[in-house]
Amino acid sequence: MDKKVRMLRETLYLSAKADRNRRFHALYDKICRIDILNEAWNTVKRNGGTHGIDNVRIQDIGNSEEFIQNIVQELRQHTYRPSPVRKVLIPKSNGKMRALGIPTVSDRVVQTAVKLVIESVFEADFEDCSFGFRQGRSAHDAVADVVKYLNFGCEEVIDADIQGCFDNIPKHPLMKAVARRIVDGSILALIRSFLDAGIMDGSEFSDAAAGTPQGSPVSPLLANIYLDQLDKRWKSTVHTTETHLVRYCDDFVILGMGNMEKEMISLREIMSELRLQLSEEKTRLTTAEQGFDFLGFHFVRHYSRRRGKRVTRWMPSNRARTRIRENIRQKTDKSNLATTTPYGARESVGRALAGWYQYFRHGMSTQAFSEIHDYAELSIARMFSRWKQRKHVGMRQKREGHGLMLDRPPVATPYARRAGAFR
Repeated sequence: MDKKVRMLRETLYLSAKADRNRRFHALYDKICRIDILNEAWNTVKRNGGTHGIDNVRIQDIGNSEEFIQNIVQELRQHTYRPSPVRKVLIPKSNGKMRALGIPTVSDRVVQTAVKLVIESVFEADFEDCSFGFRQGRSAHDAVADVVKYLNFGCEEVIDADIQGCFDNIPKHPLMKAVARRIVDGSILALIRSFLDAGIMDGSEFSDAAAGTPQGSPVSPLLANIYLDQLDKRWKSTVHTTETHLVRYCDDFVILGMGNMEKEMISLREIMSELRLQLSEEKTRLTTAEQGFDFLGFHFVRHYSRRRGKRVTRWMPSNRARTRIRENIRQKTDKSNLATTTPYGARESVGRALAGWYQYFRHGMSTQAFSEIHDYAELSIARMFSRWKQRKHVGMRQKREGHGLMLDRPPVATPYARRAGAFR
């Protein structure tokens, strides 16, 4: 990150941290700065992504300096207007479809610039139980927190999920939450214009009554700003049992030591106040003994005869294993032989496995790694046999000779890593 941009963010963070009641009046000029917009452009370019409704892709922008200057001029003259987001559907793990809103490249740059400036202000307010889409925090930190509280004996669990969180966040209460810290009218108008830009589904335009489009750079921050109220209200609520909330954006669990039915009632009341609903399909009361899934991991706690005490185990969930198997199956299906070879499939599978191993390596994943590795090698062997149209060439020694063996998975090393300070 550019040094001047980093210094601005640190200054805003320290100012907000020093005075929890401070409201920031003059930030719009920071968004118009060349260094901020250059950093935003570099971030958008690095993240990649597809085009918006204007069909302009990142690689289509030849002269970035002229592109940035045009944005600066529109922002300073207050003539900038965001375009509607392009609606695309992507499959979810449960077989349903998730709607994403893809802004244009220029809108993504402006949203990223807004995020770079105001994120530090709200970061000073966020609770420690929040981990999603925050600098210096990750899903692994949330997993470590869950393991910590399970080890403390918090074995009664509310496994919760907010129904259509990004689509149902009410606009007016969200803007009130933003205005609690930001009172620069130009920035508030800019954020509101993002929310009111609308959605283009093919050639049909719709004006969303609520929500912040999932897929926009600023959406995760806005969701965290709004859901921070859940964290604070839960923290301030008088509970009948010791409870701990661990939230990763709209996906969260609550761990406690006693009966959690009353806590579920309190949670529903808070969600009602926020004008959001829990997903009845995904929200449930359970125990660590029965096990539960969170962020792709399956957590379970039981008595170990070998160690003479109760222990916590966490490993890739069945859903995570099913998804990676399906990914491998698609890459090695015989129908792909018209467009690729087993060598290309081996490289593609290797990249997919590397990412999967990297995410799950800090858990008790050794057995899962071995199972998935064997499945991948068998799939490549079958594809190679079909390619050569001879069964025996799929044998291990033949694949070794042809360079079709996959690298062995890394050693799984369970550990608890805690999020560091904001920087």
